[in-house]
Amino acid sequence: MKLYHLMAGMCLLAIATLTSCGNSGSSTENCMIFGEVPGVYADYLVQRDKISESAQNSESDFKKASSKIDELKEQTCAKIEEAAKKFDNQPIEIEQSEDFKIVKPVSLSFKEFANSVNAVFNVNGEVEAAKDVVIEVSEEWLKSHNVEYLSLPLLMVGCDEQGAEVTKDRIGCFSKCFKIVDGKVVLPSGTKAELQTVAYNKNSYDDYMKVKTVKLSLDTSKM
Repeated sequence: MKLYHLMAGMCLLAIATLTSCGNSGSSTENCMIFGEVPGVYADYLVQRDKISESAQNSESDFKKASSKIDELKEQTCAKIEEAAKKFDNQPIEIEQSEDFKIVKPVSLSFKEFANSVNAVFNVNGEVEAAKDVVIEVSEEWLKSHNVEYLSLPLLMVGCDEQGAEVTKDRIGCFSKCFKIVDGKVVLPSGTKAELQTVAYNKNSYDDYMKVKTVKLSLDTSKM
């Protein structure tokens, strides 16, 4: 039984190492959307991997590694909260668009840890449709869906220097506000978005460091 638990534990440590490959950075580096948080996560993953690699094929080594990782998690959580304070309620520079109007600046503020070191942030501000946003759909889609209950995510999209989309974060939604006009789905002008929460994906350091501009987008991928 001890051998089974040891092997299971070693497998988990190995998986942790594999899932974080490619993440490396410094907690002092600043990103447009999450400030220094991506760097803190990157440092955490590097240190966690070193600890995992130190665990050899013995139960004693595994227990020591597990204890060190637990301690590292506590330290990382404290660093994340400290990093979050630096951009707490600081407006995110979002490009103007034809579809959406930023009535009040969009910002983030730390809310909680969903589990382990996965941070969740409140999305603050006010966003509304700047015009009637028309969404093209098929007749089959209209027949099989009731737009009265339609809810579509509002995304905060990060783009690199070339304008390519490198990150997408759901920050809220437009819900139960759509209409059908001339066989098309329409988000009426002036409709306010329901801003909610956003979680940082701890394996996305490299992508967030590439972000140079930020825009808003309606996610219609499932329509």
